[in-house]
This record gives sequence, structure tokens and C-alpha cells, in this order.
Amino acid sequence: MDFILKYLQGKIFLFGLIILLGFTNVFSVFYFLNREEKMEPCVCEECPIVSAEEEKVSSKIKVDLKGYVKKPGVYEVESETIVNDLIKLAGGLKSNGTTENINLSKKLKDEDVIIILSKTELKKQQQNNTSSTSTITRNETTTSSSASIENQNQKVSLNTASKEELMTLNGIGESKALAIIEYRALTPFKEITEIMNVSGIGESVYEKIKDSITV
Repeated sequence: MDFILKYLQGKIFLFGLIILLGFTNVFSVFYFLNREEKMEPCVCEECPIVSAEEEKVSSKIKVDLKGYVKKPGVYEVESETIVNDLIKLAGGLKSNGTTENINLSKKLKDEDVIIILSKTELKKQQQNNTSSTSTITRNETTTSSSASIENQNQKVSLNTASKEELMTLNGIGESKALAIIEYRALTPFKEITEIMNVSGIGESVYEKIKDSITV
């Protein structure tokens, strides 16, 4: 009988210990879950917390609007604002203002400067640009003409060139240069084609040097 009682007491004790451990585990789980909910958000530099209001402020940009608008000045707008929206904020254009030279769909950036010209100013600017282009074209033409004259002056004269100068021509060696000098001493050249009358100089040589000689 005593053995049975001790056995039952042992079972009860073991059962109670199991229940106690179970309650302890449940309590631990609830404790840690509750602690995580009460933990303050991280405020370290590596994971900054930006409030919705701060984020909204950071998306604002400032742009300077000048010229022929009704209310020029510095405007604070959203970062996705386009030029057309900015002009509307400024009350629109003045009577003589124009946006022909401006991309109205362009997105604005912080510290942009937008200048609205009058129709008169734009026309004057376009005329100045046209005048500058014409001047550049004239200068290029003059330079080209000067280069042509210079190239012509650099041609070798069949009637006055020295032996050394004649030898600078493609295909003309010392013997042919002397032959040219001997020929012109008797019959001065009137046309560059007459060089083919010189002994040893045929059409093939003439084709090589015709752009480099003059009389």
C-alpha cells in the first residue's frame, strides 16, 4: 500500500512539474512579444527614420522665374513640377511674353533659373544668331579663298623654278629638271601641257604634276 501511494505521489509531482514548465514557456513567449512591441524604433545613423512630413518637405525644390511673367520671383514647388506649371503659378505670361524658345514640358530641378523673353527680345536674339552664322560662313569662305591663292602661289613655275625646286615635283629627278631648264631656255613655256614636249616627260608624269606646276 505504501508503495502505491509513493508511486502516485511521484506521478502527481511529475505531472505538476510538466504543467509548471508549460506555463513558464507560455509566459516567456508573451513576455518577449510584449517587449518587442514596446521597443523604441532605431535612431542610429545607419537606419534613419524619416517622417512623412519630413519626406514631403525634402521633395520640394526652389526655382527662380524671371522675365515676362505676371509674378516673377523664387517659387517653392514639388520636384516633379514642369515649366508650364511654374508659369501658371506665376499668373501666366505678360502680353508681350513668349514661350516659343522654351520646352514647357521640361521637369524643373532645384535652383533652376527660367527666363521668359518678350517677342521683341526673342526676334532680336534670333537675328543676332543668324548674323553670327553668316559672319562665320563668310570667314570660312575667305579662309578657303586665301588657301586656294596660297596653294596657287606655292606651285612650281616651269619658267623660273630652279633645278632644286623642279626636283620637288613628283617623278622629276635631276636629269629631267635639267631637261626642263634647257627646253625653256630655247622655248619658254606658255601652257603647262607643253612640259610633255620635254624629253623624258610623258603624259603619265604630266598627270602626276599638273596640279603642282604653273607657267
